[in-house]
Amino acid sequence: MKRTWAALIAASALTASTACGSTGGDGKAAEKTANSAAKSDEPAELTFYMTSNKIEEKAFNEKYGDKIREKFPKYTIKYIMQEDSKTLPNLIAAGQTIDIMISSIGLTSAFLNNMNLQYDISELIKTNGYDLSKLEPTSVEIQRQIANGGMYGLPIGTSSAALFYNRDLFDKFGAAYPKDGMTWDEVYELAKKMTRKEGDIQYKGLTMAFQHLMFLNQNSAEFVDLKTNKSRMTEESFKKTLLNYARFYQIPGNELPKNKFTLASQSTPFLQDHTAAMYITLSAPPKDDPTSPNWDVVQVPSLTDKPGIGMQSYPTYLYLTSMSKNKQAAFNVMSYLTSSEYQQWMVETGGGFSSLKDPKLLETYGKNAAYLKGRNLKSLLPKTFAAPTVKTEFQALGDKEGYTALEDYLNGVDINTALRSASERLDKAIAAQQGK
Repeated sequence: MKRTWAALIAASALTASTACGSTGGDGKAAEKTANSAAKSDEPAELTFYMTSNKIEEKAFNEKYGDKIREKFPKYTIKYIMQEDSKTLPNLIAAGQTIDIMISSIGLTSAFLNNMNLQYDISELIKTNGYDLSKLEPTSVEIQRQIANGGMYGLPIGTSSAALFYNRDLFDKFGAAYPKDGMTWDEVYELAKKMTRKEGDIQYKGLTMAFQHLMFLNQNSAEFVDLKTNKSRMTEESFKKTLLNYARFYQIPGNELPKNKFTLASQSTPFLQDHTAAMYITLSAPPKDDPTSPNWDVVQVPSLTDKPGIGMQSYPTYLYLTSMSKNKQAAFNVMSYLTSSEYQQWMVETGGGFSSLKDPKLLETYGKNAAYLKGRNLKSLLPKTFAAPTVKTEFQALGDKEGYTALEDYLNGVDINTALRSASERLDKAIAAQQGK
C-alpha cells in the first residue's frame, strides 16, 4: 500500500499548479433539503471525484474508500477517476452526479467554481454541530475568503513547502547538511557552494518550484487585488519575493535553461538525475522508489524580517457539490474524514498532513510507513504559516505573468520595468476574461 499512497500524495501535491480558488459569488445557498434528516445508518450512494489526474481507484480506496465503507457499512461508495481536464465537463454533460469533490485549493476555481458546483455548507455545519475551531485556522480562513463568508468545503489535509536535500551530494562534496532555522541568505550561500561542475556533470546547488513558492510566499504578496481585480505585481512585497527567488537562478551553473522556467527543469535534477543538492517544493515527500534520491528535509528558510514564519498553507478540501442528492449523508462522511479518528490513522500511515490544529499529529506523521523512517519529518510543515493570500479566479493569468517577469529580469530587463510590463498585461488579461 505504501507505494500507492506515496504516488497519491505526490500527485495531490503537484496539483498546486496554475489554477486557484475563486473568490466568486455566494454560490449555491445551503437550502434545507429533503434528505437533511438522513442518518448514517440509512442507505445512501455517494460518488467521489478527485481533481488530481489519474488517481486510480485502488489508491482512492486505500486512502478514503475502505475507511468510509468500514465506518458507514450501509453507504455505497463510488469513485470516478479523472483522466484529463475534459473528464469533469464530459461527466456533467452526461448527467453524472458527483457528491463529494476532493481538490486542492489550487484547483478549486477550475473544477468547482467554474463548473458552478459550489455549495455553501454553513447550514449543515450549524445543524450538525460541527466544530470548526478544531481545524487549522488558515484553512478555514481560505474557505471564508472564496465563499464570501460561507464555507464550500472542509479541509481533509494541508500542505505547505519544504527544503529537500540530497544527502549523498553533501557527503560527496564534504559539506554540512542544511538545517532547520536557516535564513534565505544562508541557503543562498550554501547553494553557491554546492553548485559546481565535475567532468561533464553540472551540479546545481538549489532548484525550486517557483510558481508554488510565489503562490505560497512568506510575504503574503498577492498577484491580484480582490476588491479592484487589478494587478498588485508592482508592489514592494511582490518585488522582494520575486527577487529573493530570482537570485538563485543567477548563480553561475544554477541558471534556468535558456532563462525559461519549467517545473520539470527544477524537479528532474533532484528527483531523477540526482544532480541538484537541494530542492524547495511542496511538502509531499519523494515517492517510495529506488530511483528517488537519498533525501532528507528541513524547513523552508526564513526571511530575516519574518523569523520563524513559513510558507502559507496549501489545503486539500472535501467539497459537497450542489448536484448531490444525498447532502446529509455526504456531510456525515466529510465529518468523519475530518475527525481525530480518521486523521490520526491518515497521518500515522503517511497518507497526508492533518487538517486539525493539534500539533502532536505531525509528530506521528509516517509512524507506520517504513520508507519514511529516520527522516526529519517534523520539518515538512512550518510551525507558523504565513498569512494566507486571497485566491482569485485570475491566478492562472497571474502565474503566467509571474513567469514572464522572472524570465525578463533574468534576461537583463530592469526589475521595475519587468514587473510594470507584466502588471499591465495582467490587467488587460483580467479585463478580457471578464468580457470588458
